[in-house]
Amino acid sequence: MTSRRAICSFVTLSVCLSCGLQTAVRQTGKASSEKERIARFEKQLEELREKLKIPGLSAAIVKDQNLLWAKGFGQADIENVVPATPETNYRIASVTKTFASILLMQLVEQGKLDLDEPMSKYSPEFQRQFNNGAVKVRHVFTHTSHDTPGENYRYDGDRYLYLTDVIEKASGKSFRELLVKNILDKVDMQGSVPGQDILDDRTRWSAFLDADHAKRYEAGLAKLAKPYRLYGEEIVQSFYPPRNINASAGLVSNALDLAKYDAAIDRHTFIKAETQERAWTPAISTAGRTLPYGLGWFVQQHQGLRLIWHNGYWNMFSSLYLKVPEKKISFILFANSDGLSAPFRLGDGDVTGSAFANSFLRIFLFEDALGRALPDPRWSQPNDQFKTEVEQLVKQAGGYRYEAELVSHNYLSQWLDERRNSARKVIKLDPKIYDQYVGQYEIEPGKAFTVTKENDRLFINAVGLQKIEVFPESEDKFFIKVTGARLTFVRNSEGLVTRAEIEDEFEFRGQRLRVPKIK
Repeated sequence: MTSRRAICSFVTLSVCLSCGLQTAVRQTGKASSEKERIARFEKQLEELREKLKIPGLSAAIVKDQNLLWAKGFGQADIENVVPATPETNYRIASVTKTFASILLMQLVEQGKLDLDEPMSKYSPEFQRQFNNGAVKVRHVFTHTSHDTPGENYRYDGDRYLYLTDVIEKASGKSFRELLVKNILDKVDMQGSVPGQDILDDRTRWSAFLDADHAKRYEAGLAKLAKPYRLYGEEIVQSFYPPRNINASAGLVSNALDLAKYDAAIDRHTFIKAETQERAWTPAISTAGRTLPYGLGWFVQQHQGLRLIWHNGYWNMFSSLYLKVPEKKISFILFANSDGLSAPFRLGDGDVTGSAFANSFLRIFLFEDALGRALPDPRWSQPNDQFKTEVEQLVKQAGGYRYEAELVSHNYLSQWLDERRNSARKVIKLDPKIYDQYVGQYEIEPGKAFTVTKENDRLFINAVGLQKIEVFPESEDKFFIKVTGARLTFVRNSEGLVTRAEIEDEFEFRGQRLRVPKIK
């Protein structure tokens, strides 16, 4: 860089920081009005959405059991230019666990379930899978079922889904029926759908799926956001996660319906206050350590506040639901990419790793605690500039130190760097080569996928899944942008393609799946 360019860059940076600090100075002083806070919060959310390249967000805040604010940001469907709104539906992923928690605790209240009974009593399949008769329902409920049950916390949604068996055996009814009758219908969650596959077999759910429900679910699924994923710096359309529902994940819902759900929790519509407190009490390990998870909820203390929360994380959808019961305020946020969860390591049990949570807590909680407005950092900045700005903001903030904001900005910066660095380079191939790969490949007897060529592009087609484009990185090696999986075509001594090999860290735990070509 020449001296002139270096000077220009320094001047530009100084001007930018100065503008930001002038804005920060204007924000300090007495605490902001509700209207001012909401305007600032909207700006923070939009900055973060753009920084993390999230296509669409839908958000709501509930205060004193009433909807304070709700808004959509960006696009629910990029290709068809459909905006995200508070009514947009999302796959809310593991926030579904909080619904399962309520159903389980209802059964406890009714005397139909004892959390200290063995899982084997309710789920023979769980016992077959993990072969540990010492695991109790409580252990799976609190994510403490690994190794020596009760000893350590280890988040595991795959084990939590077996609580579906517990709910169904203890109640004698299906999980979906209880979910609809005991929660969704009870508080008029009109837009929510108990599983994306609910209309595939209507006779199976005849206990609750009448014409009115079917009409509502059709309308709800029509409002479901398209799924996306950040690949490098490119937003690519993904595919929907598994369409069923269980105690671990699968509910389709929206910000307005979750606001109704939140208010009903605080009115003790579903379970008694003392029962809810049991669910919101963190588990204690066998060694006496306080763990980050209660009965279906994360629980933590931060800056003198008790935070009750859960997040959801699919590769193509994410969610955050954060409650501060003592202040009677809650924050609900959904996205049609993994950007709310993937960068922030929330599975460790600390919601303050989330930039979204930090913005909410700072503006709506900590300003009241300090009695003054706290200037908002600009999330759009590179990490070094963000740190420089925060150093100045601390001097204006009257005791607020922005430590959590620094951590979460560092997380999101690392994540964006990782996404950029992990993107593979697409090479140009003669489309005629693709003809050699076209055919049918058998995963196992009765289960296969086909490879097709369309408009000089190569696709994988599997029954029940969306068509997925694969991209070449060498003549016989391809990759899938939406999952990061690799596909290698293997030839015999005569140069004919005889099988495909698939590597997918998420789906196959790093193992290579060998699939013979049968047609």
